[in-house]
Amino acid sequence: MIRLAELTWPEARRVARHARSVVLLPLGAVEQHGPHLPLAVDWIGAEELARRVAPHLTRAGWRPVLAPALPYGASPLAAAWPGTVSLSVATTTRLIVEVVRALAAHGFRRFVLANYQADPDHLRAIAAARRALARARVQVLVAGFAPAGGRPNPMLDARVRALMRSPHPEREWHSGELETAMMLAVAPRLVRRATARRLPPAWTDWAAALARGARTFERLQPGGRGYFGWPAAARAGTGRRVMSLRGRLIAAVLLEDLARWSARIRRRRR
Repeated sequence: MIRLAELTWPEARRVARHARSVVLLPLGAVEQHGPHLPLAVDWIGAEELARRVAPHLTRAGWRPVLAPALPYGASPLAAAWPGTVSLSVATTTRLIVEVVRALAAHGFRRFVLANYQADPDHLRAIAAARRALARARVQVLVAGFAPAGGRPNPMLDARVRALMRSPHPEREWHSGELETAMMLAVAPRLVRRATARRLPPAWTDWAAALARGARTFERLQPGGRGYFGWPAAARAGTGRRVMSLRGRLIAAVLLEDLARWSARIRRRRR
């Protein structure tokens, strides 16, 4: 995988003009993740998603290019918790659009937003950015947590949930077993393990609460400590298996979309 920030400008020009280059732009957040995980979980997770997807793209003949991550996003659910930096939907949208347009101006034509932040406002910003870029003659795909669409999201695939130890996988979410497991696998030194082992399960029907209009963690889980699920069940091995599976499932969808767009371009040139 090529790291864009490590290239010189002549090297970047050559990569941008290559017909098989695909820019992976990680989208994260700086927000609270319970008393046991750091503020950078979504930032780290977005970059890890990009790294997991990239080898599959390479094997299929594409040239993945990792752009520097956007660490901040829209995080109103966690805005009241110390350390959280929540941008507005408009600002998050504009950041994504301007980064993509800047790179497109130099020749890049395919982009994948590798997103690990699931706040509804953050997803709205991604959807708005894609709409704004629709006429820019570039392809913008989403890997990871994505705005609602017509196909199932690989991040929530039943095969992913089957790898969990939690007896209530449907009620695992923010800072629960999976995110804790991912951090144990990717950045174990940042996990407060003793704290995680002492945390009792906090299973909440967060999806129903969001559907009812709850827009803060305080409303989702009154009196909670900022996590949803069972962090003590997390294991590094689970994190590695889950991220590997997610990378494979997401890449399969991306490869279909990349091929479809390439075929459409060829038809236009005839």
